[in-house]
Amino acid sequence: MKRLISTLLFISIITTLFAQKRFDVFYAAGNYNFMQTTDINDDSNYEKAFMANLSLPIVLKDSSIWYTSVDYQYFSMNNEFAIRYGDPIPPISKFNLHGIILRTGYIHKFNSKQSLQILFAPRLMTDFVASFSNSLQLGGILMYEKVKNENYTWRVGVLYNQECFGTYIVPVFYLDWNITEKLKITGLLPVYGKLYMQPSENVQYGLHFIGLTTSYRINEPGFENYYIDRRSIDVSAFTNMHVWDNIFLEARAGYSLSRDYGLFAEDDKIDLGLPLVNIGDDRTRANEEFAGSPFVHLRLIYSIPVK
Repeated sequence: MKRLISTLLFISIITTLFAQKRFDVFYAAGNYNFMQTTDINDDSNYEKAFMANLSLPIVLKDSSIWYTSVDYQYFSMNNEFAIRYGDPIPPISKFNLHGIILRTGYIHKFNSKQSLQILFAPRLMTDFVASFSNSLQLGGILMYEKVKNENYTWRVGVLYNQECFGTYIVPVFYLDWNITEKLKITGLLPVYGKLYMQPSENVQYGLHFIGLTTSYRINEPGFENYYIDRRSIDVSAFTNMHVWDNIFLEARAGYSLSRDYGLFAEDDKIDLGLPLVNIGDDRTRANEEFAGSPFVHLRLIYSIPVK
């Protein structure tokens, strides 16, 4: 048991709450986005989402770790999609998109201050109508960690994924910094980050952002040879409260600077995808572009103490 607790101190790949004090074993979350109308649909639009994550470490004899986490993501939106170029295709009222993401691999601990993380990260990104082979995406994570002191840890590395639109590479920098006893910063930049105050062990509040690019293979009637390029940049205020025992509740409210679902033909790809820029992107978009919009988010977390 002591070895497990010490391991959980070391692992914080996904943990952003109470850095190096708690480890999030499981969470379930819901999100509702009040999306704006487009030129082809004047009705009220929305995006509904559900997310869940389970994270488990296995301690090896040399104190290194085999780490595994599984994510499930579900997005449903009611906005109609229509072809803007070429022959029109009958619109579909809603897409239901699913993502199952596995992260598993080896975390080698050189010493108490340094470690290397090598994770295999395949994804199944689909509407569950497209075939398994067309929906499977391969990826990986490589990160080096340095613990400077009990208040400051950083990592540097790269995320790779073979998206529907082509190769996507994200250089990343992880920061876990207790600026003061009450003020903290955590995040995997440029993917997500938190700046927050922690006035007590039971309450947190602050600012949160997350920027994600994902793609999904679809096979609805009329859209058999298409994929969706989903991009979002969300900024919000949040509060996190200790509910009972190891249960926490987090609420967010904010604005999506970008929340878009681009529709493209399956063979319409880019040369290389990077954060904020695509190289060789001459794709022809087949639907209207969406604008930013407000959203609300609620998350229930099972988080265990590791100190």
